[in-house]
Amino acid sequence: MADLHYREKLRSIEKAASSSQVSDKAKNIGMGCFSLGTLIFIGFVIFLGISLFINGIIFGSILSFIVAAFFIFILIKLLAAPMLP
Repeated sequence: MADLHYREKLRSIEKAASSSQVSDKAKNIGMGCFSLGTLIFIGFVIFLGISLFINGIIFGSILSFIVAAFFIFILIKLLAAPMLP
């Protein structure tokens, strides 16, 4: 009997996802988690670039800073984009 209960829950989740009935609170939480994860990744890449520069690996540090700048650009464009309906 429990299987039918979970099947109905799955159907309601699928219906909400396919018809864009996701609440604004859930969208904001998802965007916040994604932004936080991206900021942590950017911080790690910048730390890696600084460490490589200190150890004299110039090509690796330049590449790390380029990757960090690319992700910073993506995050800024994503946060500045108009909200979707």
